[in-house]
Parts: sequence; C-alpha cells; structure tokens
Amino acid sequence: MRMTIDKSICCFIVLLCAACAGHKTTLAPVKTFDPDNQDISKPKNIREEWYWDRTNMTFLYPIQKTLDLNWTARKAGKIFGGSERQADNINALDEAPNSSWYTNRNFHNPMTLDQLAAGPSTENDGPDNSGTLTIVSGKFTGASQGFTIKDITGKRFIIKFDNPQYWEMGSAAEIISTKILYAAGYNVPKNTVGFIDPDNLKIAEGTQVLDKGRKRPMTMQDIHKILECRPRTPDGKIRCTASQYVDGIPHGVFYWHGRRSDDPNDKVNHEDRRELRGLRVIGSWINDTDRRIANTMCVYTENKNTGGKYLKHYLIDMGSTLGSNSGSPHRPKHGNEFLVDLRTIGLSFLGLGFYTKEWEFDGRKWQNPKYTALGTWRSDRFDGGHWYTSHPNAAFAAATLRDNYWGAKIVMSFSDEAIAAIVKEAKISDPEAETYMVKVLIERRDKVGRYYFSRINPLDKFRFEIDADKQIFFVFSDLTIDGGLESSEGTTYQWRILHKNNKMISSGASSIPAIIISQNWQGELDNFLSPEKFNTEEDKVFVVSICTQRNGEISKKVDIHFYYPGGGIKPRVLRIEREE
Repeated sequence: MRMTIDKSICCFIVLLCAACAGHKTTLAPVKTFDPDNQDISKPKNIREEWYWDRTNMTFLYPIQKTLDLNWTARKAGKIFGGSERQADNINALDEAPNSSWYTNRNFHNPMTLDQLAAGPSTENDGPDNSGTLTIVSGKFTGASQGFTIKDITGKRFIIKFDNPQYWEMGSAAEIISTKILYAAGYNVPKNTVGFIDPDNLKIAEGTQVLDKGRKRPMTMQDIHKILECRPRTPDGKIRCTASQYVDGIPHGVFYWHGRRSDDPNDKVNHEDRRELRGLRVIGSWINDTDRRIANTMCVYTENKNTGGKYLKHYLIDMGSTLGSNSGSPHRPKHGNEFLVDLRTIGLSFLGLGFYTKEWEFDGRKWQNPKYTALGTWRSDRFDGGHWYTSHPNAAFAAATLRDNYWGAKIVMSFSDEAIAAIVKEAKISDPEAETYMVKVLIERRDKVGRYYFSRINPLDKFRFEIDADKQIFFVFSDLTIDGGLESSEGTTYQWRILHKNNKMISSGASSIPAIIISQNWQGELDNFLSPEKFNTEEDKVFVVSICTQRNGEISKKVDIHFYYPGGGIKPRVLRIEREE
C-alpha cells in the first residue's frame, strides 16, 4: 500500500513538472501563419439554437465549467501562484498568427487614416443607386427591420433601417464598430452607410413575406409601410446600413467553445484561441455586449491559391455596440453584468437592500439620451477590467492576463486621429454628437490601456537593428508611453543579459527603450561564445530580461530569448515570455 501511494505521488510530481515546463526555445522561424485554409469537403450548416444557446451559456455552462476538475484545479492553484491555461494557438512571440479567423493589421502594421476609414470596404462597395434595386426578401418585424436587395451590378446587400426614434444610432454603431474590428484583425462584412431611393425599389417575382405565421406574396404596400416613417434627405433618399454579401457560401454560425467535427482545419478549441479570448477587451472598448453565437458566421469560401474551399470565420451584426442596442439605446445594465447574472442576484438577495449598483437607480433615463444618434454611450462608469457581455461567452471567460493584454495593446493602437477618421465614416449629422462619440471612444480606450498596462509589463515590438557603423541596437516600444498614458521622464528600463542556463553575463539600465549592444553586451557575448565552451547553435541562445521602473515602482519582467551567432552579426528574436 505504501509503495502504491509513493508511486502515485511520484507520478503526480512528474506530471506537474511537465505541465510547468513551458515552451522550449528553438531556432525555428516564428510561426506567422496557421495553414487552416486547406481544402475541405462541404461542411454541414450549423444553425443557431437561440433558446438553447442562451440557456446553455447562462445556466448549464457555468455549472459544467465548475465540475471540470482541470478548470477548478487551475483556479484553486492560482491562489498559490499557479498559472492559468494559456491560449493554444499563440506563436513563440506570444501573438496570434494569421489564419482563417484573424489577420494581424493595425498594431503590427499601422494603417493609414484612409485605410482605417475604408475598413474592409472599397470605394464602390455600397448599392448602385443609378438603377433598379430588386428586393428578394424582407424582414418587417423586430428591432432591425429591412430587406435584402440586388442592385443592377448583381451585388446583394442586406439593408437595415434605424429606429425612427433613434435615427442614425444603429447604423452609426454598425459602421464604426465594423471598421474598428476590421483594423483590429477580424473578418467582417463590408458594411457602409447607404442612402436608398424608394422610387428605385421593386419586388422580385415570387418573393414572399411572413405575415402572422404564414407566408404570402410580398407587395409594395409592405415596402411602403416600412419606409413611411423613416426620415428622408432633401433629395428624398432614406438612410440605411448596407451590408454586402461576403464571398462564398454561408454555413451557419461558429460556437465560442469546442471545435467543428466536420472541419479538419479546426484543430484548436475555440475557447482556447487567442484572437477570441482577446476579443473580450476589444469588445469592452466598443461595448460589444451582444457578441454571441448568433452574431458569428462561417463561410465556405474559395482558396485562391488552390482553387479548393475552406471555412472562413466572420463577426457580424455590430448594431448592438457603442450606445446602441439595435433598435433602442443600451440599458444601464448592458456591459455591467450579464442579463441573468447569478453572482449579483445572490449578492442582491443576501444584501437585503444594502448592496446596490451604481447604475440601477437610473430609471428610464437611458430612453432619452442627450444624443439620439449615440444612444447610451458614456465612459464615466466604464471599468477597463470589469465588463460583461449580455450572456456568458466561453472564450471570454477563459481569457488570461496575457490574452487581455494582447487585446489591450490592439485597442491602444488606435490613435485619436484614427478614431476620428473612423467615426467620420458613420456620417452622423450632428457635429456635436460626432465629437462626443470620438471623445468617449478615446476615454474608454485609455481606461483599457491603464488597467492592463499596469498589470503586465507593456514593452513590445522587440527587435534588433544595425546602423551604418555596424552598431547593433536592441530596440523595443513602451506602449504606456507610446499611448500617451505616462511621460517618459523618470522611466528607466532595468535589464539583464543571461545565457539560456540562467548564467548572468551583464546588467544595466537605460532611460530610453533601446540598448546599444556594442557598448554593453557585445564584448561579453563574444567572449562567452568561445569555441572551447560551446559547439552547437543552441548554445548561442541568450535572454534579455527587462523590468520597467516607473513612478517609483518596478514592473513584472519580460524575457526576450534571442539567437546571437557572434562576430557582430545581428541577433534574432526567438521567443517572448511575459510574467503575469
């Protein structure tokens, strides 16, 4: 019996050590592309089960997660310094590679103001109003009323109209958030502000409409009914959101957890994808509270290199972002807690009236916002680190500090000028409302940056450079300073250079986010790499460990593993590790 117990303990220790070993530094090139666009057979169409999805994520998923011993053990272990499960698809630089889900854009490759304003669209991506617009289907009930049209060029668009009481609100939110999410790296439809001429509309033969549970032929009276209450421009046109059909064949939604069994390219559980976890922070910035299964789309699209097809993953329906909740303003509850939040329900019940929420006594103020085109849009009650979708989201719940930092640095990559350029594309008619929209986006952006950059060392974009005099520089960016959150005055970067076996070689401090290698480490490194000591390329791997000292406080460290062959040749970054 004693031997059995000892063996069990030994096995546990071995498994624990293996789990804590972390990633190994290799000399292989950093993975920048996930080849998940391989040709696959036509998959099934996954439909959203509206009631099941909400019930599952609100009640069953939290229980299932708690009963998952692996998840529970990690949460308990965190109290004693253990680590959470990191995203499975990150590369050696702690980034999400390009894939069918995501494309690195504005943070790593800053976009011009014109590119940011355009987003996924080009100049001619709206409906062609010069000829007939043929209606092929319609939706005349619910918050987002509209129809699907085909213009004279053959392009199809989903047309949605704003609530007349909150004119421009839904369409402005849709356009602004579409362009932000595109620049952040996500696949989104080409959404534009359109202006429809009612005289150009006609109904395609055989088009039907659902009326009191039964289908019947659509008539122009149905069209007039939906258009009669909409404001018009001086030339008689009606503002709308025009969403162009994406290339390929839609095949339903994707779930925020698990994988598709009929897609061989889908090899990572969705809740463990960095781009889906980090979307929580980007979503908090733009108040994307309705980011659930229904607002996703899988598209069976052509691989232009092979001619085959694969599934591409989209975020859709951005009309419930910013201050808009589709047809009406966001309620104060939106963004502050889940619609059915078991945590706060329990606190309210046990608090007997002593536990109150800042926003719960606002009454009906949300129905009468100062700017009807913006809805309930504010920054004063926004907490950069505590924000919630309307319903639980498995990927958001799994996000670690590193995932959230990744999202925060993308948020902070949008300059004031970039935000203003994007907001202008929403064509908000009230200049004062447009200015306020920009102001709140900037304030919320900075709250996100301050919250997460104070919890992890926000040094990034590490690289080696060499000048005309053959001097080697190790250069990096301090995102707190780049984002204007702090001044560079009084900030220093304390660094140590170590061999891969943790033997200290040199140390120092710099007042700028750069270190001149030839004046600091190069001699020590070249001496360290004497042939009699090391014979393999793996022996030429070193680590720069940096802590930031700011306002009298020392940050957590960032370790940058790099390969240096010696002789003044420019080193190469291999891996980045962030202390949480």
